[in-house]
Amino acid sequence: MHDAALQAPIPAPPAPQQQADPGTPEPLAGAPAAPDQLPAAAPPAPETQAEPEAPLGPPVEGIDVSNHNGDIDWSQVAAEGKKFTFVLATDGTSFTNPRYGEQYHGAKEAGLIAGAYHFARPGSSSAEEQAERFLNTAEYQADGKTLPPVLDLEVDPKAGGCYGLNVDQMQQWTKTFNEKVKDRTGKDAIIYANPSFWRECMGSTDSFGNHALWLASYDVDNPAVPSGFGDWDFWQYTSKGKVAGINTNTDLNQYKEGLARLERLAR
Repeated sequence: MHDAALQAPIPAPPAPQQQADPGTPEPLAGAPAAPDQLPAAAPPAPETQAEPEAPLGPPVEGIDVSNHNGDIDWSQVAAEGKKFTFVLATDGTSFTNPRYGEQYHGAKEAGLIAGAYHFARPGSSSAEEQAERFLNTAEYQADGKTLPPVLDLEVDPKAGGCYGLNVDQMQQWTKTFNEKVKDRTGKDAIIYANPSFWRECMGSTDSFGNHALWLASYDVDNPAVPSGFGDWDFWQYTSKGKVAGINTNTDLNQYKEGLARLERLAR
């Protein structure tokens, strides 16, 4: 038997080196990523859904008061079913209701929705001056219990007529006052007026038709709405109301569209 020589295994040839594809060079540091390497785009934000309109309801009863109404027991007013009040804050250039704080805050503490009003005297000073003083007194708050500020437009109580201003001047004064209210509160002022004033002093303009209308019209079943407005929102229907907790005659009002919409207006 011959000794077989043990042969060392033949080493395998080296594997060929992987050659870089000259057509796809490596990106340089800091170079923008290739389009297929970009992060996926974020999905579009969902569209904001408009808040549904508050339901229409039966008219809501309320009042408006001033310093002439004296001391008021607001708990009795609330117990009688009154849901809102407007309170005189300022009149013209210089008068401030000395009872404004107690009336306004007393109503809110009793659960009423409250708003402040300014008796305008356009012939005595500028709209900016009267609006500024009114807003400083009214202390408007977007607290869910406060109605938009009110501009009370009536004939000159001393001389009658339109305070010595023509229709264009009255419209400009009103526009400027309302712009000041909007700038300070984010709300469009409620406008208080009666049909004859709106016709004679404001020329039946429709420039303020987007404002809520507080209409003064007594002793009628269906008040006439001034030209320029689609309908009334608040209606002051008597100045001789009797309300528990108030010793004097009181202005009585309705809000036309129900409690839910009144509460929405106060937001």
